[in-house]
Formats: sequence, C-alpha cells, structure tokens
Amino acid sequence: MKHLLISLLLLPSFLHAETFVVEAEQFSQKGGWMVDTQFIETVGSPYLIAHGMGKPVANATTKTTVPADGSYTVWVRTIDWTKRLKRTEGGGTFSLLVNGEKVGSELGKGHAEWEWAKAGAVTLKKGDAELGLQDLTGFNGRVDAVLFSSDPTFMPPTKNLLEDRIAWKIPGTPKAIEDAGNFDLVVVGGGYGGLGAAISAARFGAKVALIQNRMVLGGNGSSEVRVWAKGDMPPSEYALSDIIKEIMDQAKASPAPAEQFVDDKKEAVVRAEKNITLFLGHHAYGLIMKEGSIDSVNVLEVETGSLKKITGVLFADCTGHGFIGQWAKADMTMEEKGRMGMSNMWMWENRDQATSFPKQPWMLPLKEKDFPHPRRGHAEWFWESGYDSHPILDLEQTRDWNLLASYSAFSAMKNDGAHAARDPQQHKNADLTWLAYVGGTRETQQLLGDVILTGEDIEKHKKVFPDGCVLTTWSIDLHVPEEKYVQANPEHPFISRAIHRHSIDKRIGYAVPYRCFYSRNVPNLFMAGRNISVDRDALGTIRVMKTIGMMGVCVGRSAALCRVHNCSPRDIYEKHLDQAKHLWKVPGVQRYESLDALKTSLNTK
Repeated sequence: MKHLLISLLLLPSFLHAETFVVEAEQFSQKGGWMVDTQFIETVGSPYLIAHGMGKPVANATTKTTVPADGSYTVWVRTIDWTKRLKRTEGGGTFSLLVNGEKVGSELGKGHAEWEWAKAGAVTLKKGDAELGLQDLTGFNGRVDAVLFSSDPTFMPPTKNLLEDRIAWKIPGTPKAIEDAGNFDLVVVGGGYGGLGAAISAARFGAKVALIQNRMVLGGNGSSEVRVWAKGDMPPSEYALSDIIKEIMDQAKASPAPAEQFVDDKKEAVVRAEKNITLFLGHHAYGLIMKEGSIDSVNVLEVETGSLKKITGVLFADCTGHGFIGQWAKADMTMEEKGRMGMSNMWMWENRDQATSFPKQPWMLPLKEKDFPHPRRGHAEWFWESGYDSHPILDLEQTRDWNLLASYSAFSAMKNDGAHAARDPQQHKNADLTWLAYVGGTRETQQLLGDVILTGEDIEKHKKVFPDGCVLTTWSIDLHVPEEKYVQANPEHPFISRAIHRHSIDKRIGYAVPYRCFYSRNVPNLFMAGRNISVDRDALGTIRVMKTIGMMGVCVGRSAALCRVHNCSPRDIYEKHLDQAKHLWKVPGVQRYESLDALKTSLNTK
C-alpha cells in the first residue's frame, strides 16, 4: 500500500488536469458587447458581438472559479468575419484579459470559420479569476466561449453544436435538463404572430408558455430590427385586430428611433396576462416527439446556460424560419434560389461638429453609383442580401454582408464624398447612430397545412374559403436585387427592389383560410407568421406584421377551443368551425378566467 501511494504521488501532473469553459453570453457584465442568438443552429451557441459601429465598445467582464492551482492553456472560440467574406482579414479584433493582463496577441483574425484559437497560457490560483474581453475596433468582433485546460495535451472539441456541448461534460457546459412546466399551448417565437397567439389564448383561459430567444418582444417589429408594422386592418366580421392594436408600434418611419417601437408596451401587455408564463431570453433547440405529436420543446436559457423542458398539449411555430415544424418533420417546402433576403437597416444624423469614421481596408470600394443615398438619415428596407444563400445555413454570412455593405457605404459618404453632389464635405458632421445587428428575414421555409394558399387564389379571387378569417391587404410584394446596383458586388448584391402586384382591395382584403395555420401531418402543431402554408407568391402578401399578428390571434383562440374539446387543430375545421367563428368574433378585451369558463360560455350559446 505504501508503494502504491508513492506511485500515485509520482503520477504526471496532467493526469490531475482541470478543464473548464466560460460561455461568453454568460459574462455578468456585458459592457458594450451584445448577445447574439440568431445563428445558434449553425454556430452552436449564442455569442457576444462587439457592435460598436467603428468605435470600440466597453469591456465585457466576468468572474470564474478556477478549480485548482496550475498553468492553463487558454482557447477562445471566435471567427474572422471579414476573412470569411474574402475581404482583408481582421475586421473585428479583440484581446482576452485574465486578471487584468492581456493573454497572447490579438484575436479575431486569421480564422475564416468558427474555430478555437489558442490565445496563450496563464498561471492561475485556485479561486476566483476575472476575465475580460477588450474590443479593439468596434467592428463586430465576436466570442463564443473561453476554454481553460491545465492538460498540455488537451485539444478543444471539434464538434461544437449545442447538442455536442451538452455531451461534452466539461464544467461550464449545460447541465441536466429541468422541467419548466406543462401548458395548454406552447408558443415559440415572440414576434407579432407569437404575441397574438399567446395573448389571445391566455385571455380565453388557456395556460400558455411564450418562448422568445431575445430579451425583447416584437421580432422584426422590435427596436432591434425596427421594421414598422404594415398591413391594413379593414372592417371584418372577426375581431382579430383588437389585440394587435394594443401592441403595435407607433413608428413614423422604418427605421425610426427605438422608443417608437414600444418594446416596453408589448412586454407589459404580455405580463398583464396571468395565464402566460413568459420565457424571455430562452432559445428553443429541439423537441421530444411521442406517437407522431410534439410532446415537449427543449430550451436553453441564454444567459445562464440552464436547459429546460417545456411540455404542452398544443404548439405554435411562430419562429418565422419554421424550426419547430422542421424538427417535428412537418411537411414543408422552400424555394431553392431567388428567395427574398435579410435586411439590416441603419441610421445616421448630423452632429454640431465634424465627426470621423474609420475607413478600413476590408470595406468595399463603393462609389456614388453603387448605392442609393440614404437622404433622410436612414437606410431602409431595400438594404437587403442573401437571395441565393441558404436562409439558415448561410444566415450569419448574409447578416455580415449587410454589415459590410452598410459600413462601406457610410465610409464612402464620409471619407470619399460619395453622394455629396458638389460639396465633398457634405457629410463631415454625419455620425452613424444605429445599425441593426439583428437581421430581418423575409423568406425561409413554409410549413404545409390542409390548404396551401396560392398567389393565383389571391389575384383571381377564384376561391372563397369557408374558413377564411384573416384579411390580408398587402400587395403581392416580392423582392429581387436592384439591377443598377448589382455591379458593386455581383456575387452578393445588397440593394433590392420590390415587385408589387396590386391585386387586393385594401378596403376589403382577402380572407386567408384557417387551414393554412396548422400542419397537415403533425397533429398538434399550429403556425402563425411568414412560415404558414402558402406558396411563394402568396407569401408576398401575408408576411407583413399586422396580418401576421391577426394570424396569431386566430391561432390562439382556436387553440383554446381545441382544449375545450380535447381535439386537434384539424378538428376545429372539420367539427367545430361554427364555434371557432363565434370565438373569432369576440372583442379582444374579452377574458375567460379558465377553459372551464370558456366551455360554460359556449354551452350557453
């Protein structure tokens, strides 16, 4: 036994090595760094992004617990986003600080894909250590995670998707999943469709979980994206617009200042509903299926790393991308090429004195002819790209092309006199005040229902559906690259034009059938948003936010009726359509304390 003890003491130190991970989005003090949740499906995790619009942002800091004394190799998972776009490398560089000391050299350059960059080595004592991220450029450096290992032979994992991280079993990665409750309706996505669905179902007595992976509600209609709510709400036999009028923005332009998008009002309306459990900052990442139906959705709490299971009877896919349907193997379709893309709008204003904006070698060499001048101090919806890029797998690159184009155009205005007419100093006082790093996507996947509404149905008015309910009033509006600006970047054009086909009388609208709002093969799945059951032409008219919000109200009320009858969304059309129509007519302020109260009301009719 004595010899065994001596042998154990003489084992190499790396056999007692410690390895741990610190997820960047969990830093306790974000400084000027922003949490980005848009690309978890491809990056593997939320991450921090230094979105300073050319001005370095304040440091992000946090404390971590070092498990043992030792010399640790430090790795940072990051990417050189300008190199990935085949521009000059190093657009967004940063430094890692450990206990106030810089570790290694600049990070954020040289890696054209998300990879673990070896930052250097540090000697640490057991106990607390402080980490810091120091932005060096203000141009969107990004950090997924920081990894420490005292094992000199350790190499970071090569598989980094969220499901891989859960399997790593390294301290700092997600732990066992928690049960977060059982609900009548689980709504995934907090845009206008999700808001309409959650609020309307809750007011009819259903217990609702509303899951949103950002910290604000409204989706494209939030202060993060700043697309104003469009689509008219003409007189209708159904009261589906009442709730949307409670939450819709007061924006006078698109984009406009943040406060005009009333994020606080949207959240206040949701929190006033006692039947809604709001999961802000929670990202749905997978499902559990039972006998062909969705049993529960798995979510990641973004800023804590906690995993939760949210169980439900009914589910509503309001993600826009159609992720819930995709994971449930719902029937779906997607255009292969020529889709509408993503927009990232921006704003600038004149200061009282001259300002500067750093011209960078990675920027596009744009001239006046290459982009439209944002004359009113903002760049609008037509700053759009990603038409032939995959709308999920390539989505981060699409957003980055938009950032590249916006920075390049503003630099051309400031530094090269582009669009300055006869005065090359016209924009000397101009200051870039806002640029959306969260993109507004128009087209991804369509989940197929019992009816696939077509553009021809709408244009020719040849079908009147017995379950027509939500009035769409927007023209068939499809976007394509604007030809006269394509030469600025022919592989990735970034200015679009809209092709409108004015086939709808806005005073009357065209009634979209309820059967477009549920999956034809996943029996407990609703959808509300741009991912409903339509062809591409019809998408051009149903995709605006007031219309989407009314879809959500229809879905929420129908879901409550499903629970009263313990039936499927399809059964509402086949067996209970008259009752559904009655509920669609109920004023938006009407409330039922419980599903039993709703059932009693229906039985007295």
